[in-house]
Amino acid sequence: MTPARRVRRAPAFSLIELLVVIAIVAILFSLTFGLVRGSRQRAALARAKAELSTLVQALEAYKLHYGDYPQTGALQQAAAVIAGDVASTQAQSVLFNALTGVFSPKQFTAAARLNGPVFIDFQKLSLEPTVNYRNNITLVAIAAGSPPLKPVITTSFLDPWGNRYLYYYKISLPAGIAVANPWRAPAYVLYSAGPDGLQTPPTALTGLYTGTTQTTGTNADNLYADKLP
Repeated sequence: MTPARRVRRAPAFSLIELLVVIAIVAILFSLTFGLVRGSRQRAALARAKAELSTLVQALEAYKLHYGDYPQTGALQQAAAVIAGDVASTQAQSVLFNALTGVFSPKQFTAAARLNGPVFIDFQKLSLEPTVNYRNNITLVAIAAGSPPLKPVITTSFLDPWGNRYLYYYKISLPAGIAVANPWRAPAYVLYSAGPDGLQTPPTALTGLYTGTTQTTGTNADNLYADKLP
């Protein structure tokens, strides 16, 4: 009789070996995820800086044409993080309409609309998708009615994180009227609240920050426009 043939079994992984493999896979996944996340964040930061530069150029062209920037100091500011549609009378919406030729530096009412030039290619920037914007964005820069006037588009510019860019400038006052604390910033204050959407605004009257408020705490990741002289 021939001896029984032994069946050779393939070597099996031990529990410890499996745990080691799982740990290595987890480490590689976390490293890859971190690299991808970091790359996306760097891309978002670069995009925000480019968009702020676009807005700066538009504001400088606006000032060259009208003699000043949109004076939104007396207007309410919409929050950076969107919790509802921006109002047509809020600073961010007024900024959009000023740069598309609807408003002068001081007058922001429907009765004071202009048919001025468009200072910005708004298609290079993300816009808040309000109902008014969705229905009427194709009408930007097109005067209509009798007399023909440009429509007020209720929207705002958004940063790469989906938050509103924030814009502050001095209060428009009648000639001969002064305030105790006038605007003291070199120009306007324009910025993104950054990835976390958190920010502490400058003092509305002066445009200045207290102490290190601009660069610490919730403002540490804010991105500010480089203002031209």
